[in-house]
Amino acid sequence: MSPRYLIVTADDYNTDHARNRGILETVSKGIVTSVSVLANLPWEENAVTELKAACGPRIGIHLNLTRGKPLCSALKTLTPATGCFFTKQTAWQKALLGMFDLQETEKELSAQIEHLMTAGIVPDHIDGNNHIHVFPGIATVVARLANRYGIRKVRLPLEGFSFLRQYGKPNALKKYFIGLLAKQARPVFKSHGLCFTDYFAGMQFPAVANTASLRSFLQTLPHGVTELMCHPGFKNDPHNPFSTEEREQELYSLTHQDVVEDILRLNINLISYSELAQ
Repeated sequence: MSPRYLIVTADDYNTDHARNRGILETVSKGIVTSVSVLANLPWEENAVTELKAACGPRIGIHLNLTRGKPLCSALKTLTPATGCFFTKQTAWQKALLGMFDLQETEKELSAQIEHLMTAGIVPDHIDGNNHIHVFPGIATVVARLANRYGIRKVRLPLEGFSFLRQYGKPNALKKYFIGLLAKQARPVFKSHGLCFTDYFAGMQFPAVANTASLRSFLQTLPHGVTELMCHPGFKNDPHNPFSTEEREQELYSLTHQDVVEDILRLNINLISYSELAQ
């Protein structure tokens, strides 16, 4: 049988200091092997230096059209009058209906990639905040930009339903919806010569904040290469619905000694996108 490889990617680096600190702790003390960066947000103090020291080349870009302000100005379709990006739900709806101007989209996403590169980080892969990179039209833009900047790896958020009972669990509809978009994006990515993992997880299963769920996932990890998406950090902003205790619970699970020992006992090879075969 082929070996089992696992990429564990912590998303949303550069959200705030608490998230950054938590992500770096999962890299140094846990099983996180890859970090994805929001490049349109203002850099936290020492964020770039600390990330490069911890991760080296194992850093991707978290392309973003749903959080904060764009790097480019005068974007007519990507933002409302406030100048900030639309909320996730509104952005998803507009992307599905083809209401985002794809030239504006390419301009902004290109600026985010170049902004990260200017900071001294050459991303080893591309993924998207709220999976925006697999939406119709945007996937083609992303594939074209990957070719332009020499980025050969991309996330394919196609998470299967391993058990029948998962259809009735939280996030089942979201997983199904994003999975349909990922299936449409897959031939686009392939036609541009991009590589992605065999499997994807973390949208619904495992519940990374639950150590037992994470250990169950490791027990049943398929042969081949799987990416596990996660969002560790420390609780910080009470007004941010994503900055909750669940971030700290994910940090706890990802650094739990039993989880670290499971990786060794089960002969799971931890890798990053940098090591993903092309």
